Amino acid sequence: MATTATFLHLLSPPGLRPKPILRTRLRRIALSVSSSAPDEIPADDPPVIPSILIKNNEPEDVARRRSWVEHGWAPWEEAMSPEVAFARHSLNEGEEVPLTSPESLEAFRMLTPAYREKVESEPGYLERLFSMRETPEPLETAWACQLPLRLVPPRDWPPPGWEVDQDELAFIREAHRAASERVDMEAAAAAGVTNVEKVEDAPQDLALERYKVFLKQYKEWVETNRDRLEEESYKFDQDYYPGRRKRGKDYREDMLELPFFYPGQICHGKVISIHLHQGAFVDIGGVHDGWVPIKGNDWYWIRHHVKPGMKVYVEILAKRDPYRFRFPLEMRLVYPNIDHLIFNRFDFPPIFHRKEDTNEEQLWREGGRPPIPRKKPLEDMETEPLVSDHPFVETLWEWHNAEQMILDHEDDNPDKFRDTTYESTVDTSSFDEGNRVQYTEAPYKDSMLKKKVVNVNIKELDMEAARAERKEIKKLMEEAHERGEEYKVDKFRRNKEMDEYDLLQWRRSYEEREALLRDICCRKALGLPVEEPGRYDVDETVVYGKDYYDESKPMYRYDYWGEPRNTEKTKLERDVERHNQQIIGDAKKWCETSYEDYVRKKMRMEAAEARERRRKAEEPPEEEEFDDGMDLDFEKMNDPRAPHNRYYITK
Repeated sequence: MATTATFLHLLSPPGLRPKPILRTRLRRIALSVSSSAPDEIPADDPPVIPSILIKNNEPEDVARRRSWVEHGWAPWEEAMSPEVAFARHSLNEGEEVPLTSPESLEAFRMLTPAYREKVESEPGYLERLFSMRETPEPLETAWACQLPLRLVPPRDWPPPGWEVDQDELAFIREAHRAASERVDMEAAAAAGVTNVEKVEDAPQDLALERYKVFLKQYKEWVETNRDRLEEESYKFDQDYYPGRRKRGKDYREDMLELPFFYPGQICHGKVISIHLHQGAFVDIGGVHDGWVPIKGNDWYWIRHHVKPGMKVYVEILAKRDPYRFRFPLEMRLVYPNIDHLIFNRFDFPPIFHRKEDTNEEQLWREGGRPPIPRKKPLEDMETEPLVSDHPFVETLWEWHNAEQMILDHEDDNPDKFRDTTYESTVDTSSFDEGNRVQYTEAPYKDSMLKKKVVNVNIKELDMEAARAERKEIKKLMEEAHERGEEYKVDKFRRNKEMDEYDLLQWRRSYEEREALLRDICCRKALGLPVEEPGRYDVDETVVYGKDYYDESKPMYRYDYWGEPRNTEKTKLERDVERHNQQIIGDAKKWCETSYEDYVRKKMRMEAAEARERRRKAEEPPEEEEFDDGMDLDFEKMNDPRAPHNRYYITK
């Protein structure tokens, strides 16, 4: 039979127990809730009735949120205006119905301004307006046994980068082995284990020596990193909102840092604020308030059980990076237990998207999101040629051309640059990085060709090295001219640098090829699939849907008018179908030859035609006979029966 649990308060270290939160501070924190949702765009709230709005100078959104926090309202519980009430009681799915019920008749009378003013001026109108809400019975949470709250050091202690005594750390971690043993609650109650306010007041048989050693190391870490954490908080968060690090006047030295908490820990706290699209926030005495994810219409079932100011017991579900995730501590309510009332859960915890987050795969990995399946390359990577063109070579080539153009300009104008350099005459503040590359057209002969104009910042160039190289080249040319030889520049400094980058890229490509071949050989030897399952999406229509967007498809071009044939057929299928529909003979028989045989036969015919053309090209040309341009047949001319000879013969 289930028995109601008797809770033990969270035993905070001495001097670190959370203080009660005043009502004024509760209101201030509740008003600082951001109106933007983490995963979705919140819907606009319905308008507030001006007749029942509190007459003060508060903005509308602040007054709405304050009333929600103080009275426990939800947006759908706010009083309806007379027009909305009349529409609700008198309309049935958009069709008008006769006004027969007392509610619809009263709503119709409220549309009259005089009657409305009379009713609103009656004493107790607002109390009657909001007393019609149906409040369910409070939740009674029960377990099969009582719920013990233990003082166990975190398993992830110490934090990354913090060194502690290894002997003390080994002594602390022995507590995790003891925590796996079941606690006999009856024996503990007989030993006098009750609600303990301080660690010093706990019985001696609880074996808190390991926990006290952890508290000693924890306090040392807090004293060392408190200032750094506050500076980072101001760097990443300009404004405070629930779930983020408390600072300034809201910060107290007895607040617990993130390393103190761990997943699975059960804490006693107080609900400080609620948000329609984010959830409830619980103060457990830490610098970060715990986040209980509740959103959307789930508040319709939970609004009567979770209200600001109530005392709750929570279980920490996850502890995350505070600089990547919006809410580092994710929790669930243990008492009152509302898990059965949550239907719309967050797919993933909300994260920050900052300007410096350019690597999408790293963002997915750090945020716990599954990566978008990559498309399988058309050709196998192990058969592709090695890559030797480094992407930075193009930039080096632009710098090289810019340096040589500047040096040529200085050589053409020696008087102008006798006592100065070109870079000293250029205003570097006017350089626009956004217009670094411009694409235009330039005339060439009788046509217009594409032209690329690159604006290079003078600060990126190494003009001193370029001048020294030009000076050395001139010296070598003069020495060669004195010897009567011609000097030819082998490679410039930038060309050698480009070759080094290309060699680096080739080596990298070669090592990737070798690693890929070793991986394929190992997979085949162990009987594993050659391709990693899930690395590439096999069927794009299954992953992305039938009409997924692909910019390479002609279907998504702006000038696409459709294709006469089925666009889902591949090019090979269309060629086979076109071949099989060719008509031969008497136009009554379809060609039944397979497409492979047809291609093989076509290739043989093309090879035979090529051999015939080569043979004719190799044959010596024939001697041309003299042709006077007269096409005469002497046999016909001497034939007496010919028409032109009849006259002479008969005569």
